[in-house]
Amino acid sequence: MQGAAENCKRKGKKTMEMPVYLFTGFLEGGKTHVIQESLEDQRFNSGEKTLLLVCEEGIDEYEPESFWAKNVWIEQIEDKQDLNEANLTALANKHKYDRVVVEYNGMWSVQDFYEAMPEGWYIYQQMLFADASTFLTYNANMRQLMVDKLQNAEMIVLNRTPEGIDKDAIHKVIRGITRRASIAYD
Repeated sequence: MQGAAENCKRKGKKTMEMPVYLFTGFLEGGKTHVIQESLEDQRFNSGEKTLLLVCEEGIDEYEPESFWAKNVWIEQIEDKQDLNEANLTALANKHKYDRVVVEYNGMWSVQDFYEAMPEGWYIYQQMLFADASTFLTYNANMRQLMVDKLQNAEMIVLNRTPEGIDKDAIHKVIRGITRRASIAYD
């Protein structure tokens, strides 16, 4: 990425750095809830213009009137074909955002998002949210999608953790794919 930025400078273009907070996981994993709470919190939402890309329709809906500041614009990407550099660039230029928050579709490859990111966009933080009670079932039945979401996650949050769940089995799955991610049970 640095080479592209240097190339733009030589040609007189300015590359805009755009931090991306990527929330991955599957339905009922808690992504919408955590994003909603984050945008209601002044410590996270302190005035930066934020583009919220919603790539799947879950159970919960966003309540923008509850966001701490009125600086968040929500854009839907319902069709995977709309996940492309031209569309993402157009959305980012619409209001001149300072950052991007993405609620990513659990059935789409994360690599597709990486490839669609416009020049200057970079992953600032990537997190995986999952329902702890279904984590091992998802892993057994959709292993490649689990690996896809786990391999670059910096933080893994397992929500709705029932008492007595086999955390060792979950831990082995996660550590078999990534050793750098923090793991939290809620």
